[in-house]
Amino acid sequence: MEVTLFALDFTADKVRLGSSYLLTGTDSYLVDRVLDTIRAKLKKKENADTFIIYGDEVKSPELADLLDTYSIFSSTKLIIIKNAESLKTKEMNILADYFSSPSEIQSLAIVTEKADARYDYWKKIKAGTLVINCDPPPYGGAIRAWLDKALKDINKTMTDKAIEEFLSRIELDYYNAANELTKLDLLTGNRKTITESDIILSLGTSRSGTLIDFYRALGRKQAKQSIEAMEKMLFADWKPLQILFQLTRFYSNIWKILLLKKAHISDKEIIANHLNDIYATQRKEILDLSRSYNLASLENIFALLLETDQQFKLTVAEPQILLCNCLLKILDA
Repeated sequence: MEVTLFALDFTADKVRLGSSYLLTGTDSYLVDRVLDTIRAKLKKKENADTFIIYGDEVKSPELADLLDTYSIFSSTKLIIIKNAESLKTKEMNILADYFSSPSEIQSLAIVTEKADARYDYWKKIKAGTLVINCDPPPYGGAIRAWLDKALKDINKTMTDKAIEEFLSRIELDYYNAANELTKLDLLTGNRKTITESDIILSLGTSRSGTLIDFYRALGRKQAKQSIEAMEKMLFADWKPLQILFQLTRFYSNIWKILLLKKAHISDKEIIANHLNDIYATQRKEILDLSRSYNLASLENIFALLLETDQQFKLTVAEPQILLCNCLLKILDA
């Protein structure tokens, strides 16, 4: 029976040599957190060597040789397979067959964006591993749950006001939140309580460059400000595909709001019950921004987003240029 565990609930006591792990999802912070936990435990307790291979590079002889534990040279090891969704069918079958008779002196950590259960090889892999969900935070409350654990890890607390300020200022992203908490930890030094003043000092009073500024510019159909916000995100090492995802997320919420309004759902009820993937402090503002759009324009916008996603994969044009063209067309839709 398949067991799935959320990444933040994965702890070192769940790691043992001979067990294997399937990490599914796209959140790199969660993936790194789980892999670090597995690697550290197996190195400390079993002195296991770590081997890292990539699904878009490894070939069947290399994979078969690495999985083989009958060689006289075999030793305890952890095999990390990244980008496993890129494995070809032959390599996938070799990997799946390993779980018919897994070794007790090695563990596998398989990282993939998704594991399609329609294929027999994924069924076998899932049956032989602990599945760990590494999806991005779906709503603000998930960041709060992460914050509680992260504060405990650094042996610090936050005042209620500080928590409210922290959650309202960061992006809906574990990696960003972890970076900001690290800065706060350094700022406060030996002091055990993080205050509202610390948050304002560390994160600043301006929210420039954050998602909410991007959303505001989109909601007000401000082309110049939208491009500037996007450029700041790119400068901060956001990938074009991540920004495209945020565009899709923003317009999905606008579309949801417009449909709810069409069904005569009140603004108050929409804010209270239907925007759970948006921070509570931002819901009214997003609802207000929806007034710049209508359902007909949203159809065109989603067509543009889909077209741009396909262009990312099929053309040699720079993704930044494709993204900029998409943004300008959206604001003109």
